[in-house]
Amino acid sequence: MLSSSIYNKRRQDLIKHMGKGVAILKGAPEQIRTHDTEYPYRQDSDFYYLTGYTEPGAACIIDPNNKDNPFSLFVLPQDPKKEVWTGWRLSFADTVVKFGADQALDISEFEANALAAMKTSSKVYTNLNHDKTHQYKMIDHVGQVRKDVQRTGGGPEGLESIGAITHGMRLIKDDHEVELMQKAADISADAHSRAMQACKPGMYEYQLQAVLESHFVHEGGSGPAYTSIVGAGDNATVLHYIKNRDQIVDGDMILIDAAAEYDMYAADITRSFPANGKFSEAQKAIYEVVLKAQKSVIEAAKPGVAYQDLHDLDLRLLVEGMIEIGLLDGTADEVIESASYQEYFMHKTGHWLGLDVHDMGNYMAEGESITLKPGMVFTVEPGIYVNSKSKAPAKFLGIGIRIEDDILITESGNKNLTAAVPKEISEIEALMTSE
Repeated sequence: MLSSSIYNKRRQDLIKHMGKGVAILKGAPEQIRTHDTEYPYRQDSDFYYLTGYTEPGAACIIDPNNKDNPFSLFVLPQDPKKEVWTGWRLSFADTVVKFGADQALDISEFEANALAAMKTSSKVYTNLNHDKTHQYKMIDHVGQVRKDVQRTGGGPEGLESIGAITHGMRLIKDDHEVELMQKAADISADAHSRAMQACKPGMYEYQLQAVLESHFVHEGGSGPAYTSIVGAGDNATVLHYIKNRDQIVDGDMILIDAAAEYDMYAADITRSFPANGKFSEAQKAIYEVVLKAQKSVIEAAKPGVAYQDLHDLDLRLLVEGMIEIGLLDGTADEVIESASYQEYFMHKTGHWLGLDVHDMGNYMAEGESITLKPGMVFTVEPGIYVNSKSKAPAKFLGIGIRIEDDILITESGNKNLTAAVPKEISEIEALMTSE
């Protein structure tokens, strides 16, 4: 957890945007896995961003209209009988100290305090993603309070997602966030290199998954930041292939899209490599097209550049390359106009990265692409996917290649947080054939 002063600053920034509005947030609910067991708990990202609180059963109210207690945390009370099973809970007093709250109260008091806070607010902000029960309660509460507006002359104008404010804030990472993301990237990069070295024809995809994920945990990560993709052969042409059960065959191209989460922050890396450690001519031809596009986009990423321009550059280079190697026919302009390239490249060039692997934040503002600013972190991940059912030349069938790195925009350009993973053909082959 970061210093409580970091979260306090975020709350003060939030208050500046809210004016006389109030933020009433619920932590993520626990999710049942089977019968009476739960999935490992993971806090709602916006709730964590503003509080640092990671335990289940929590809520908070950030209320600039409450001069005595502008930040209230609502948590589960101490219960020694339950804590024997689930772990020790902080007292209310210790919760105040650790998380910089003005007061900590029993979660059972949350609803009454939420209603009271709404009555003096101009607008209510809440998280509208995880907990449907909370959403419906908030809508009902706002409706109740609105009924009193004619008599009291006050009350909230309505209900809005907290993301309307926090998602813009989250786009710009501070130094502490960058440090955590670099740690997640370093762990993930080392895991990818280990997987390349471990790979041999005859292995199973899940064995490479085990190499990756055991390293994530061994190095202090909480585990994968998302469901790991380990696809061999034709499986590598399925964008979100997650079964990871097939045997790896000599001659297969392997695509691994996997990364660690470290202290709530995600990395996101994809590498593609030959199962036997040696690229075939067809694999090399596609790989070089993807690598050229990826390197060119990374080089172009700097402050002031429109985000959409990076995708446009990537798309043109991929199309030109696919025409050159015989995957597509026509001129680049014709292919782009007709969108025929989508048979082999069907996704955007990247996405924001942070607390969520597909992190929050707009890509457009008032109909225009947003421009890059220092502190933004995003992925660059061009790919070409030629599944076995396509009409491509036979030598290309069953080859899926994606190369993905995590890019931080700096004052003078950018920094590749995941540069430690080999991606040049010569580097990959050298790593895979080394003892």
